[in-house]
Amino acid sequence: MELSEVTYDDPDDESGEAAMRTYARRACELTGMDPEFGVPALATIALRESASNHPRWRVNTNDSNAHGPVVADGHPQNCSRGATQCIPPTFAAYHQEGTATTPYDVVACMCATINYVRARYGVNRSGSNFAERVQQADPDRPPKGY
Repeated sequence: MELSEVTYDDPDDESGEAAMRTYARRACELTGMDPEFGVPALATIALRESASNHPRWRVNTNDSNAHGPVVADGHPQNCSRGATQCIPPTFAAYHQEGTATTPYDVVACMCATINYVRARYGVNRSGSNFAERVQQADPDRPPKGY
């Protein structure tokens, strides 16, 4: 999708680890990733990036991405957003057709994350190397941005 098609409405999806696992399972279904690998990887990313989609951490206004024109949610366009903290250009580029157009939608954000890590880090279709290739998805290694 085009960056101009990204919307900034927050559907106020649930937060917490159990909710992240449910959303991750749906994202795996939509992208063809094996939930055995995708669910724990995405839940780990969500925990580290947004405290499992806690309302306070759904948008990051303090990192190096926090610049650009102010958009509909009142924050600079390139702020990281959503459970897995996609910046809008990345969300748009890796958007999963048929999902919401806002990175605040957990399933849409997680689908974009899956598509991104496949392209950027060489995560395979099944996701069996997700935690190996993306340190932020590996609960046995220290956090590291992705």
